[in-house]
Amino acid sequence: MFGIKDLMQQAAGLQAKITALQEELAQRSVIGEAGGGMVKVEASGAQEIISVQIERELMSADDIEMLEELVAAAVNDALRKSKEMVTEEVAKLTGGIKLPGLT
Repeated sequence: MFGIKDLMQQAAGLQAKITALQEELAQRSVIGEAGGGMVKVEASGAQEIISVQIERELMSADDIEMLEELVAAAVNDALRKSKEMVTEEVAKLTGGIKLPGLT
């Protein structure tokens, strides 16, 4: 018979795996781009921005609004890719079961 003790042990084991996965994902990164790669943003699996690269040609442009839009678009792309990476890895760990707060 499957008891509450067994369930608690499985939950503790899953929590340890999730913690290890979160630590691993924080070390991994993805690159978001905008403007045909003229703006690149690197984000970690912890959804933190690591770096921003802007091509020099954009730095001399008089259109600051365009540059701001490209940076925002690249940041959003990087964060979207980071979230997708986390969702895929959590799904592998949980067998596709969605757990609140993890994705």
